Amino acid sequence: MEQYVDMKSPFTGGRVKEIFTTEVQEFRKENYTVHARYYVCEDTGEKFTTTEQDELAFNELYGQYRVRHGIPFPEEIKATREKYGLSLAAISKILGFGINQYANYENGQIPSESNGKMILAAKNKSFIVSLLDSSREQFTEVEYMKIRNSILSAPEESNSDKLTALFYSDTQCSVYNGFGSLNTNKVANMVKFFIHKEGSVFPTKLNKEMFYADFAHYRKHGRSISGLRYKAIKYGPVPYHYDTIYDNIDGVEKNIVISHNSESTCLSCDGYDSKSFSADELATLEHVFAITQDLTTEQVVDKSHQEPAWANYNSQSGFIPYSEAFNLILL
Repeated sequence: MEQYVDMKSPFTGGRVKEIFTTEVQEFRKENYTVHARYYVCEDTGEKFTTTEQDELAFNELYGQYRVRHGIPFPEEIKATREKYGLSLAAISKILGFGINQYANYENGQIPSESNGKMILAAKNKSFIVSLLDSSREQFTEVEYMKIRNSILSAPEESNSDKLTALFYSDTQCSVYNGFGSLNTNKVANMVKFFIHKEGSVFPTKLNKEMFYADFAHYRKHGRSISGLRYKAIKYGPVPYHYDTIYDNIDGVEKNIVISHNSESTCLSCDGYDSKSFSADELATLEHVFAITQDLTTEQVVDKSHQEPAWANYNSQSGFIPYSEAFNLILL
């Protein structure tokens, strides 16, 4: 797909097209098909990109690589360390990494396959304790006992873990959750964002706003905001287990209203925490709301039924891959 954009060529000052396409890119001697966006100067045919456009291809490429090789994502890597209350230096020593290696992995550097598997295995408490014991000589006795007690006192399942299970069920990072992190706080505030902006909203419309926000963000950045999966059902695309999600967000109130001579549930809340989002995520949410705010529930359902993301998967009520983000019609 290509379209003219409102900008001048940096080469000639002439017209510019933005191209949406797919490309095969090589990473660590393997080929991956990724979506790409770039500009073309109409006068010279020269291509150029922005950081944002490069980010799209990189995020999708790295996401596919991590999934193919079972390598955890940065948020998972950080969560493993925080689960045990360990410093970056301590967990690096325990796992046998370089002094700054774990920090680099938390900041987005992709581990080797062996290091990635080691981090995944470290989620198991008995495994990381055995590694600590084998590296005991690298710590003073006081350090060793403090670290060991910190690991052993880590809860097997925290309230956060339980909420993650409720929101995400058996979700794994993949193209079906937009390679997004499983962040319940972000989900909760994304839901509250739309409810607060609407004043009050029916779950049917909220489902579509969530869908458009996640898929729009993936189209632009190569990652979803919420990390949720979406299914195509009769009333359009919806977050998987959306009713369970909305029922378990603190501060979201359910109000019974009469609509079309029957009782319906309308959602309301006092506000949301904007600090839960990056600047790019917040911009996506605002962009989607600017488009959907004046649409009735029926209108936004009708719009969603025109989306290939719904039409292609409705017959089997299947999960919608985020690759459908590049076929969005409303946005």
